[in-house]
Amino acid sequence: MFNVGILLINGFGLMSYASLIEPLRAANLLSDTDSYKIININVDNNLSVSSSGVEVRGKNFYDNEFKLDLLLVLSGGDPFLFNNKNVFNWLKKLIKFGVRIGGVSGGPVVLVKAGVMKGKRMTVHWEHASALLEYDDRILLEKNLYIIDRDRMTCAGGTAPMDMMLALI
Repeated sequence: MFNVGILLINGFGLMSYASLIEPLRAANLLSDTDSYKIININVDNNLSVSSSGVEVRGKNFYDNEFKLDLLLVLSGGDPFLFNNKNVFNWLKKLIKFGVRIGGVSGGPVVLVKAGVMKGKRMTVHWEHASALLEYDDRILLEKNLYIIDRDRMTCAGGTAPMDMMLALI
């Protein structure tokens, strides 16, 4: 079983969320095995709210009840406003334990703010690209739907996560 955690930052886009989880669900269905487990992870209150108001329940990020193989940070809206030092430290801790880390849509901004993208090629939703370069002009930002660079995965929003997940599968 490959455990995929999705850290949902309030204001995330439902299209990006569906594009992340549906390929994994379909892979399980078509292979007649449970190869992938999706674990929704929230910053607080076991609940995240999408940009359209849909609520997604999950586990709090600081719970140690789950083992992750991959964690994807999904953020929309203005990801530059997210500034949770506990989450940033948790991301660094996961990396130390060998968990692959990624970001979707505005999620790569959160990864840069956490300091976990140094020396890694990456991409981000086009609407955040110029502001991200202003925030840190040393990042290796490319214009692609998705980029997998060693133990990091990043992609734009919308349906780009579907392409990245299909590459993962």
